[in-house]
Amino acid sequence: MVLPKMALAILSVMIGLTALGQSTVPPAEAEAALAYHNKVRKELGVPPLSWSDELAAYAQAWADHLASEGCQLEHRPRSGTWAQRYGENLFYGKGSRHTVFTASQAWQSEVSAYRYQKLNPSNFAKTGHYTQMIWRGTERIGMGQSTCRNGALIIVANYDPPGNVVGSYPY
Repeated sequence: MVLPKMALAILSVMIGLTALGQSTVPPAEAEAALAYHNKVRKELGVPPLSWSDELAAYAQAWADHLASEGCQLEHRPRSGTWAQRYGENLFYGKGSRHTVFTASQAWQSEVSAYRYQKLNPSNFAKTGHYTQMIWRGTERIGMGQSTCRNGALIIVANYDPPGNVVGSYPY
């Protein structure tokens, strides 16, 4: 059975993919963000990540949803249509200077608050973006971005398998 184009678009949104099934992050910016993630990981002896178009489309769908709902930074919920399946980092920035690369730098900057220890409720809030970036078991990343009505940029990164397991070391 062949579904009409509109039905495919609705189905794509329901399962967390954009209607086009791809991210709006320019390829050169995606490569720069991936290279930055892998540089940070290499410094710790953690295996590199690979780019996933599937995760990028998933991240794009959430970035578009957040932008359409007023640009409040919220992680995907644990259940329902938008249920989270992957690790997730979020970024919000005003001005044209922000990209997925600068978002990655912002997440990495949390290293200044991180002391190598098991993830726990007290250190997670200050360092969770960073620890997700460097989580040893994570293998793939995809990123999406969407512009808000006020001109700000929302960036979503999804990681598979997810990290940030409370009670565990990131590497």
